[in-house]
Amino acid sequence: MRVIIAGEIPFVDEVGRLCRHTAHDTAIFLVEDFLGAIEAGYAMETLAGAEIAIELHNESAAAKQELLLALSNSLPADALILTSALATSATQAAAWVARPERVVGFGLLPPIAGGGLVELAAALQSSESAMAQAELFWRGLGQEPVWVSDGPGLVRARVVCCLINEAAGLLLEGVAAAEDIDRAMQLGTNYPHGPLAWGDLMGLDAVLGVMSGLFAEWGDDRYRPSPLLRRLVAAGRLGRKTGQGFYTYPEE
Repeated sequence: MRVIIAGEIPFVDEVGRLCRHTAHDTAIFLVEDFLGAIEAGYAMETLAGAEIAIELHNESAAAKQELLLALSNSLPADALILTSALATSATQAAAWVARPERVVGFGLLPPIAGGGLVELAAALQSSESAMAQAELFWRGLGQEPVWVSDGPGLVRARVVCCLINEAAGLLLEGVAAAEDIDRAMQLGTNYPHGPLAWGDLMGLDAVLGVMSGLFAEWGDDRYRPSPLLRRLVAAGRLGRKTGQGFYTYPEE
């Protein structure tokens, strides 16, 4: 099966690894590369035979809309579009594309392991056949599908990003050092990562995208992005992928 993946690091790398491990013919693009390839006509042959497109952009609603529109205009009319419903709802994403009935939302958080769980969310426009196809595809990648209600963040990203945002607030207020905040949460609650390190792993731009989507959806102050989170993203300190976020990482 030919699968197109377009979005941002680290999401595209980890989902791409799952697809290649299960022997799918997989093409991976970063957002800016994909849009440039579409404009120049380089990607048309790759897209022509695609059966599934996985959209993994969680940072900017405007860029996500542009990406989904480019995908839907270039893919075969019957290709399934799986959209990351972290920063926007699946329903909103489907409203941006041609043939919205083929769009199904999903939610994954790095690190993504085989034998894990994927959240699925039907857009209001999703067809029954698209939903069945989405479930079958994720099972084939070794992920257990769980259907949840549509909305930014779904379940895990909503909870985890709120923890990261609160931890950023603690750091900004000087309550504790980053290492101590993470140690308290990792050892005290048995989380797989401290919240600040987890944010760096996900990408702080993605965390900000989720929080901004939640705040736009609900207007509740508990979802207001931390000023420190906004500043780090504005400075290009996005976490592991840029070498600096809440922590500094050695060059690989």
